[in-house]
Amino acid sequence: MDYSLALMRAEKLRLVLVEDDVDLALVTQAALELEGLEVDVAHDGRAGLTLIDRVHPDVVVTDLIMPIVDGLQLIRQLMARQGPPVIAISAVGSRLHAARELGAVEALVKPVDPGELAACARKVFRNAVAAH
Repeated sequence: MDYSLALMRAEKLRLVLVEDDVDLALVTQAALELEGLEVDVAHDGRAGLTLIDRVHPDVVVTDLIMPIVDGLQLIRQLMARQGPPVIAISAVGSRLHAARELGAVEALVKPVDPGELAACARKVFRNAVAAH
């Protein structure tokens, strides 16, 4: 799917957060919404792919270690179909290198400050728009 039209929208930045820790996802979603982002949440990679296809986000933030479809598989699938830019987050630093190699444009170590994550998402979005 071509996300170039979505990237050109002048609306609020829309982000999909894929995080299997339900409590962490809720806290992160609320904090990012306070930062002015529109956030949709999925709790595994398969649900994340379905949500991404439905809402066409500007940026995807994914944990890497998850059940069903992990974050690395999600990144691989999004890159294969030229999906939105991806920010990888993980408490396991060694997995972040693999995420970058697969195409994640940013890789952050958990716990991630919501303000830092929001700023990173805005930067990733601006860079994606500039590239188109």
